[in-house]
Amino acid sequence: MTMMLDTKVALVTGAGNGIGAAAARLLCERKIHTLILLDLSTAAIDTLATELQGSGTRVLCCSADISDRAALRAALKPIVARTGKIDILVNSAGIADENEPEQEDIWRRVLDVNVHGTYFVTLEALDAMPDGGRIVNVASILGRAGNVRNTAYCTSKHAMLGFTKSLALDVASRKITVNAVLPAWVDTPMLRREMGLQAEKIGAELDQMLRNARKKIPLRSLVQSGEVAAMIGYLVSDAASSVTAQSFTIDGGFTCGV
Repeated sequence: MTMMLDTKVALVTGAGNGIGAAAARLLCERKIHTLILLDLSTAAIDTLATELQGSGTRVLCCSADISDRAALRAALKPIVARTGKIDILVNSAGIADENEPEQEDIWRRVLDVNVHGTYFVTLEALDAMPDGGRIVNVASILGRAGNVRNTAYCTSKHAMLGFTKSLALDVASRKITVNAVLPAWVDTPMLRREMGLQAEKIGAELDQMLRNARKKIPLRSLVQSGEVAAMIGYLVSDAASSVTAQSFTIDGGFTCGV
């Protein structure tokens, strides 16, 4: 059972590629009325918007740096004025820069985007969200674990889980649900870029790095963006109307259910 989307408006951040783009495609497949694509890259969301032409969904593009609240508000305000509301928010925008503990510049940049940016977008969406809305935050299994050279990213994703749980309680009286998905080893441009950098450091090939990653996963395959989008689709459906303050791991068994 799916939420009746033909009158709904959804905002997807990080919509230019990866999980965000997959979520946008799924919402279009389900005939959502209006879809707002938000990304820092104008070219990326313009390309996706062109792809989605003819789907029957009204697609609007919004290019903004979510870590800059004033710029974000200025970019979103005229779009929300056109749509009148935001029923569904998918917070998928984020960066995963590696850092040494003393690299404060990277620490600040990652937290500014992943934590503060998610917070800013959510505040803007809640102002336009009617009762019964849906919020889904794309976190990571590193919201439950640590990882070498990832103090900033792990901290940001741990914070996102706390934000998810607490916000869910704050907006429960409005029948708005807030949940998180925790993917791992998702075959996205971001993952391949990160692994490519790691491969260069050790003189390896990207394909070998990907094979090694698959060997660590019990199901022996990388998670696909569409699989994460499918979970997001469930969380915005009528079937999930009583599911809130929860997080769902999608990792091929990598964390063994932790």
